[in-house]
Amino acid sequence: MDERELTDDARTLLGNPRKALVAMAIPMIIATIVQSANNMIDAIWVAGLGTAALAATGVAFPYFFIVMGIGNGIGVGASQALSRRLGAGDYEGTNRVASQALVMSLAAGTVVAVAMLLIVEPALIASGAGDYLEECMDYTVPIFIGIPIIVLSSILSGLLRSEGASRRSMYIQLIGAGLNIVLDPIFIYIFGWGVAGAAWATILAMSIGCLLGLYWYFVRKDTFVRIPLRGFRFDRAVDADILRVGIPASMEMIVMSLVMIVVNQIILLVDPVDGIAIYSTGWRVLDMLMIPAMALGFSVVPVCAAAYGTGRMDKFRDAYRYCIKLGVGIMTVVMVVALIVAPYMVSLFTYSDGTAHLADEMVMFVRIGALFLPTLIFGMASAGMFQSLGMGIRSLTATVIMNVLRVPICLFATTFGSLTALWVGMTVSEILGASIVAVWAVVVLRDVIARRGTASRDH
Repeated sequence: MDERELTDDARTLLGNPRKALVAMAIPMIIATIVQSANNMIDAIWVAGLGTAALAATGVAFPYFFIVMGIGNGIGVGASQALSRRLGAGDYEGTNRVASQALVMSLAAGTVVAVAMLLIVEPALIASGAGDYLEECMDYTVPIFIGIPIIVLSSILSGLLRSEGASRRSMYIQLIGAGLNIVLDPIFIYIFGWGVAGAAWATILAMSIGCLLGLYWYFVRKDTFVRIPLRGFRFDRAVDADILRVGIPASMEMIVMSLVMIVVNQIILLVDPVDGIAIYSTGWRVLDMLMIPAMALGFSVVPVCAAAYGTGRMDKFRDAYRYCIKLGVGIMTVVMVVALIVAPYMVSLFTYSDGTAHLADEMVMFVRIGALFLPTLIFGMASAGMFQSLGMGIRSLTATVIMNVLRVPICLFATTFGSLTALWVGMTVSEILGASIVAVWAVVVLRDVIARRGTASRDH
């Protein structure tokens, strides 16, 4: 029997669920803020190249999101499987999950990279490249080449979070984002690589971050979970446990990306010239504002999975409820701040002569979109709760509800003939979708507790 001593991070994960949630979420919020700031800085530097280059990053974003989804999907699947085993005291089982997840992610990343490079041009045309196809190709091809690196970065971060080492996960992302911020102007302007330079800077920076994670696991070997690769063979039982959540979780990101592509086409019906640039850039701002809710939603997975593994459904329920309560409070503050400072955030992307005319409509987009932020946590926490229970299909269904609603509502909004009506439609769909999912999650949680029973706090 494996009698390894728990690390401080692992003890926190298995302790007070509220403290564990905060301990997981804070480093994740910091890392994601820096990562989103990095994405915004990418756009800021690219904006200096003009509307075509700025639109190119927006057209390519759904595919980048799909790639991130593959890594995050396997990472979430591994996280719930690993944290559940950690809670149950099956430490050898945590090692098996980690090794299976790592090899699986590298294999998936390589296959997807080859496939995406084969269809890159028609894929960009389908996403609304239009007259910007050349710029889109310049930016997207390097991203597709670096897909294995993107997936590896996600899985290493996910494995660290699953054993409670959220700070180490943060360091991987901070190093990657920090290097990218430094490399962007060098590659784009000094080397004269243009929009392609932004993509190459991203891939190189993420590679350095991955090296740090690999160092911890294979050289320093001071993590609680080990990744044994000698004599590696795929384990059907463990792989099934990972993939029953991992595949639906990856599909969630793909669904979101496909909806973005459809929405791009809907926007073209109203404004084929500037609409996508306004939407894609404005959504970058909203992405930054969504970070606390997303971090809390991701943190729910290992915290609730560990509680479920120990049989402590009282801790499980407490973590879920506290996540929503904390999230609503934080996101309400974020919403108010966004309504006030929207013009200043937008000015970062509209400083050049080629993008200045987008400013007013982009401010409108951010202000209207900010109104759904307080309800976002309902969907994020509920999806995380489903994943912690191994209910990957239910989590996927929740994501479909929250995203696909946007399509018919936005199509209806086009009848008003204005971009502002589209922004209102998007916000209404987000609020409605999150509310539906929250009600469903409460019903499921009650059923799970009734079937499993609530463990005594003296257990």
